[in-house]
Amino acid sequence: MNRVIICDDHKIVREGLKQIINVFNDFEVVAEAENGESLFRILKDNPTDLIILDVSLTGRSGLEILKQLKTTHPDIRVLMLSMYPEDQFAIRALKAGASGYLHKDSAPDVLLEALTKIANGEEYISANITRLLFQEMNGNTAMLPHKLLSDREYEVLLYIGEGLTISEIARKLSLSVKTISTYRTRILEKMHLESNTDMVKYIMLHDLSLETH
Repeated sequence: MNRVIICDDHKIVREGLKQIINVFNDFEVVAEAENGESLFRILKDNPTDLIILDVSLTGRSGLEILKQLKTTHPDIRVLMLSMYPEDQFAIRALKAGASGYLHKDSAPDVLLEALTKIANGEEYISANITRLLFQEMNGNTAMLPHKLLSDREYEVLLYIGEGLTISEIARKLSLSVKTISTYRTRILEKMHLESNTDMVKYIMLHDLSLETH
């Protein structure tokens, strides 16, 4: 039996995933966490084989937590689950050490396929992610300015593109307004842009969005 821990900051998502996964014969949800702090606390007393980790968590992002997991618990396999489309965060997640990336709209049978592959030591990579990796290897997207952003900066960029204010983003990510303002300043500097309007235009030009395509 493969032991699974779910880390997501929405209880309804955790409950839904637990109900689905516990129906699968080879998997059992042994614990739940709402953020990185609770996840690492749980791991002290709950050995696990696989973690389902949300990309966007309150406080530290899922990608930051993933990188720490790969250092402190390298043998635990991680499936990233997110509202973001594959072309927004999948490559970043795989480079950080994830064994797979799945959108939250995926059907239960797709989740089972991903968990089974990962539990067997394989990577779960969809056809679309394979295409994105091929483009990355061939340098088709490597020089785009948004590729220079950190994971958190990129997330803030997408929220700005959705029309959220600095205060709204701060509340959503459980960070201070000052911290989000700092991220915004870094984004503008790294991407050589001057305003939120410039960021929105860039997002539209390159088809970057929180929405699925």
